[in-house]
Parts: sequence; C-alpha cells; structure tokens
Amino acid sequence: MFHNQKFLIVLDLDGTLLTSEKTISPKTKEVLLRLSREGHVVTMASGRPPRAILPFYRMLGLSAPMVGYNGSIILLPDEEKVLFERRFSLPKVKAFLESFPSDLFLNVEAEYGNEMFFLRPQEKYEDYFHREGMNCHYGEMKDLLREDLNAFLIEVKDPADRPAMSKFVERYDDVGLRFWYDSDHVGEFYFYDVNKATAIRELEKIYGVDRAHVICFGDADNDVEMIGTAGISFAMKNGSDELKKVADYVTPADNDHDGIALALEGMLGL
Repeated sequence: MFHNQKFLIVLDLDGTLLTSEKTISPKTKEVLLRLSREGHVVTMASGRPPRAILPFYRMLGLSAPMVGYNGSIILLPDEEKVLFERRFSLPKVKAFLESFPSDLFLNVEAEYGNEMFFLRPQEKYEDYFHREGMNCHYGEMKDLLREDLNAFLIEVKDPADRPAMSKFVERYDDVGLRFWYDSDHVGEFYFYDVNKATAIRELEKIYGVDRAHVICFGDADNDVEMIGTAGISFAMKNGSDELKKVADYVTPADNDHDGIALALEGMLGL
C-alpha cells in the first residue's frame, strides 16, 4: 500500500521509543536505521530537554530537526541552530509560586538555558531531570529565577491540592497546568497553542511533506495533539487510554517488546 512512498516519522521517547530501561531495543534501532537509509525522515519529539534527547538522536544517526520541551523548542543539533523557541513567562511562574506555600510540594523543577533550579536537593529527582552539564541551584525559586523558563514542573505532596493549583493557572490565557497520566503527584506547565503537533507542522514545511505522510508514535497525554493531527498515528500498547481514543492504531506490542518496530514493519511491509 505504501511502497515507494516517503514518510516523516516522529517518535516520542519515554514510554514509546525507549524501553523501561531507557534504551532503544536492537530490533527497533535496526528498523529505524533501515528507514533512514531508505530516505524516510526520522526524528524525535519529546517533553525532555534537548540535552536528554541528544544521546538517542545520535544513536540513530539522525539529522532532522528534533523537538524538545513538548514542542516549545525545535533545533538542529549538528548546527547548534534553534529554529523555534517559546518560554514560560517569569512573572506568571512567580505568581504561581507566591500563591502556594513551598511545603505543599515534594519538589519543584525549573530551567532555562544552562541553569536548573530545584526547591530541595533530591538526587533521584535531579537525575530524572538530567542535570548533567547544568548549573544547579536550590531554594525558593521565586527568589532565584531571573529569566523566562523552558520548563516548569511541580511534585505535590497531596493530590488533593491539584484542583486549586489548576484553577489558579486557568487565569492565564496561554498556559495551563496538566498532571501526568501515570502520576497523581507530578504536573507541568504547558502552552495551549504550542505543542508537539505545532512543531510537526513546521517539520512538514521544512521537508515538503503532506500530512498524510506523517507517522507519529506516542504514549502519554502530552502526545494527544501530535497523535490527533498526524496522517497516520499510533498509540503505544502501554499508552494512556485518552491517547488510544485519539490514535488511528494501537501498536501490536508495548515499548518493551518492539511496539514501534512491529507497527512499522506491518504498515510499510518491511
């Protein structure tokens, strides 16, 4: 059905391309390398910062622009060129922090450029957010932050505080607060009008690819816009129920059992 057609293939990382051990399986790597050699454009779109996407991008020898921070940055790593960037307003973040006592949070993480901020030292938490190469700061962020942010995440002690925090952010016309589908405690600021889908539209323009030839894979609620606008979309078998409702297909296996590779093999007749 798709013989000799070229596709833009966009991959989320955590829970999608990466296994539970945070690696790319040999079979999935083999299939993606083959597709790249055949002229398909393969790239990554993640909520991760660029520094945490780059090792896997290099592993596959990619050259297309990659998408980080849930679509709010698009860049060409080899050229160190930023094609698009949108940051969260510092006054809005500070207003949020000033409205909720710090003892409501297990931790808070924020970053811009090479600067990373945590409410409290916590090694496991810091490693999760890929602190390598970053200048780390600790303490009350409303006093430490100096620039608009690339990322702002919170971990609440009591999920019962979530509604009040979400309600507060509703006053902003461009930013929302969403909590992760697999956690009652962790939430993040996100843009209403900038996401992985808007980033993919930019990639379509760059490569002259029509929507019907865009294949996307994701697993979480931050992939909904991307999955909803792709020409061909897959929710991972291990993905959220909300995403599966939006996707065209569900992969035949989860991220630990070559779900992406099996889906591409079946669809493209590899």
